[in-house]
Amino acid sequence: MSKINIINKLCAVTFAGLLLSSSAIAADFNIKISHSSPATNDRLEKSLAIFKKNVEERTDGHISISTYPASQLGGEREQLEGVQFGSIEMAVLAGPIPNIYPDAMVFDLPYLFKNREVAYKVMDGEFGEKILNGMLEKTGIRALAWGENGFRNFVNNVRPIKTPADLSGLKIRTMENQAHIAMVDSFGATATPMAFSELYSSLQQGVIDGMENPISLIESMRFYEVQKYLTLDGHVYNPFTFIVNNNFFERLPVKYQTIIQEEAKNWSTVERELNTEQENSGIEELKKQGMQVVYLSDEVKGEFREITKPVYDTYRKKLGDKLINELMDAVSKAETSQ
Repeated sequence: MSKINIINKLCAVTFAGLLLSSSAIAADFNIKISHSSPATNDRLEKSLAIFKKNVEERTDGHISISTYPASQLGGEREQLEGVQFGSIEMAVLAGPIPNIYPDAMVFDLPYLFKNREVAYKVMDGEFGEKILNGMLEKTGIRALAWGENGFRNFVNNVRPIKTPADLSGLKIRTMENQAHIAMVDSFGATATPMAFSELYSSLQQGVIDGMENPISLIESMRFYEVQKYLTLDGHVYNPFTFIVNNNFFERLPVKYQTIIQEEAKNWSTVERELNTEQENSGIEELKKQGMQVVYLSDEVKGEFREITKPVYDTYRKKLGDKLINELMDAVSKAETSQ
């Protein structure tokens, strides 16, 4: 090999090394974002990919983001604890937050929102911002934005649920959420709290009779393979909460904090749009896969709503009349402005 070729080769190796070195040190901050939704064909991972791209571009690569879908870092409870203690920088969660921040339970009250437009007005309005911002003071975790897991519906393997009485005696998986548990129990069913990661196998093995989840998850997690009957009762509007470990957040330069906050709000809009699209196509796909879908009239939905009224009384005692009254006032104003 000639001296020129040797020199060229050494230069190429040196240049490649410099590129590797610069890329290795470019990211001053590395962020893990954890969630429990599927890794593919699901609105949450898609929306977080957009969040990742925007943040990395706006910080010129000084922040690097990796997503960990499908409960790779543990169930939602473990993910929440991870963010709380700092082993996970960020997470998007649907279930366990009220266990450490009871005020968030107000949005889990049954049959609260008639439609998603009312939900958005309340969540994005003064009351929703109050709940979002209050999380930091009471838990040490900073909440950045609301997303949308969707309206939750009952699914089971035993019989079509056409009236509240059809739920009686069924063993229904719920999230580890006291409001959801109280709601299921009020119908005479047996609420069975269980980690999302254990749900499919438990349904497959007959450990439980059914569950309640949004359409998007029923489809993307292929629950139609192990469930027969879907009832579109929309008993709870279930938001996602995008959270960050506050100690990590406050170590970021102020300009990066601003970018994270702005892109979290943008993520909220994107994720909701993707969820609506997935939900609209999901019902038809579930029918194609052989699920029997039950639609309820407003009158029958009223029967479901009436039975769950004691849940509101219970949570007035737990959360206080003031908070519940503020919520119901916000809902009333949102409905009036439609």
